[in-house]
Amino acid sequence: MKTAILSISAGVALLVTGFIAIDSNTVADNYKVIKVDGKITYVKSGKDLLTGDLFASNEKLTFGTQESRAAVISSVNGRFVLTPDAKGGSASNLLPAMSNVATRSGALINALDLKNHFSENYLLLEEMELKINSEVYPMDKDNFFYLQYELNGESIPKKLNFHDDVLELTAKEIYTVDGKSLPIPEKTKMAIYYRNNSIKKSTKISEFFLISPNSENLKLELGVILDELKAKDSETKTNEITAYLYEFYGKPQKENLKDWLSKNMSL
Repeated sequence: MKTAILSISAGVALLVTGFIAIDSNTVADNYKVIKVDGKITYVKSGKDLLTGDLFASNEKLTFGTQESRAAVISSVNGRFVLTPDAKGGSASNLLPAMSNVATRSGALINALDLKNHFSENYLLLEEMELKINSEVYPMDKDNFFYLQYELNGESIPKKLNFHDDVLELTAKEIYTVDGKSLPIPEKTKMAIYYRNNSIKKSTKISEFFLISPNSENLKLELGVILDELKAKDSETKTNEITAYLYEFYGKPQKENLKDWLSKNMSL
């Protein structure tokens, strides 16, 4: 058993009390798969590990790469991250998952607030609204925010919609180019700018990765978590979902997550 402190870049400290090395001599517990990153295969059947699968902790598995991992959960033991054993072979580790992760929230008052907000892996669940300080960043026909990203080798500037002092971010609209709706990538490198058209000046705020998960896939994944936590209260469920999203996607925005869960998961 090992103890370590993992420092998370968003300022969250996570205490890891150890890891469980799984081998054929370990007494098996059953876990359900939430999500698989990369490729993980059952040695016995040759089939891929998939969302919703129930497997024993001593199941022999083949990992496509050392970076392959899976989010798994047990109603008894909680949520873990399944990773390959450092020694290779078909042994696995069950690492304790993140917990107590804060969502993005608070007023966006100045340039530093905006830079901190639009950072790292920025999770957008379909659509959201952000209140902006209109004294610092007025939004009208001559003053507005826009995103810039690469698509098929071409730089795409995308003006963001707004109403009053509220900035709108909609995944479908961001990936609509020349009136054509494009497939929404799960992860895209973006830069956000503020434009003052009257003086023809664009100011770069920050760079980040926009994370836009497929909603149907996400509903299946969160359904696994909620099914295993059916005896828990709403706050516990929301906290577990928030930590899972941060670990496997990006840090969610508080109101965006709340709205999405209410609409899609009745939570």
